[in-house]
Amino acid sequence: MNFKPAQFESFCKSPDSAVKCVVLFGNNEGEMSMLQKKCAEAVCGSTDDAFRYSILQMENVSKDGGEVYAEFHAQSLMGGRRVIVVQGADNNLTPMLKAMLPETPSENLLILNSSTYNTKSALITWAKERRDILTVGCYEDREADIMQEAATMLKVKGLSADNATLQVLGARLSPDKRVNQSEIDKLEMYLGERKTVTIEDVKQAVCDTAGANTEDLCYYVAGGEIKKTLDIFDRLLKEGEEPATLVRVTAYHFAKLLECTAKMAAGKSIKEAVAPLRLMFYREPSFLQQLRMWNKEQLLSALSMLYDCERDCKTTNFPADEVASYTFLRLAKFGAKLRKTYG
Repeated sequence: MNFKPAQFESFCKSPDSAVKCVVLFGNNEGEMSMLQKKCAEAVCGSTDDAFRYSILQMENVSKDGGEVYAEFHAQSLMGGRRVIVVQGADNNLTPMLKAMLPETPSENLLILNSSTYNTKSALITWAKERRDILTVGCYEDREADIMQEAATMLKVKGLSADNATLQVLGARLSPDKRVNQSEIDKLEMYLGERKTVTIEDVKQAVCDTAGANTEDLCYYVAGGEIKKTLDIFDRLLKEGEEPATLVRVTAYHFAKLLECTAKMAAGKSIKEAVAPLRLMFYREPSFLQQLRMWNKEQLLSALSMLYDCERDCKTTNFPADEVASYTFLRLAKFGAKLRKTYG
């Protein structure tokens, strides 16, 4: 069965023992991690219980998936349902799972966490018709969704904010819901007894969030700001951001530029092309400038470079931070040349 993340959160409140496997897939690694933890804790109480909670890395699993099979059928010495997580699961597990899950007598729960699966993967296609398997697609939120999510998080805490404040807050939050929840918690502590959030509160309490800084990184790269690109990339790494995540977010920014370029080629004005994005007022001038700088072919080349970079960050033996830094530097240098000509 296919579940949306919100549906799956409801499932986690009272997990159905008939469900033997949960597949979390997509590019929102923070949301996948959060849902994995919620589900595991709902089933086995605590992820610190070594008798009932086990994690396997896919790189340590053999071709036949024997390690997963053994863990899934093992029983806890202390009793109770166990949770087995496979991080980085891939299609090599599919044959074993198809053979094991339909007839398994085990009451344990298997959670697969994967950024390589997609809706067309063999496992996902097979699982969507089964009632003993849940598949949950986790994808990064668009800006409007982030703003709506922020409003919901504030409401849960009994806080309120006007639309202008929500826009500033949304711009400073990340596509990663786990990060956002932490920032909202920090904002609540900053407010104390107050219940109304102002723009100044957001600037004071949420000014150093990874979300705001990753957006800055995107604009610096596409805008040809070489020094600022390298400085903020280094800062984000020190704050714990993953290079592959930063590359993916930057690719999304270039994809937005490409989408607007296509609309303009179809006859729309630059303002009409940008309007659906609902850019923050202080971002719009830079975005419009970048649209004038980059053409379709250059944007396609940049996206290809970023996609290759993300793959290399995950699959090569080279340090991911160096791979990403080199790509950002190349793009920012090219952006600087464009800015001198068209900026």
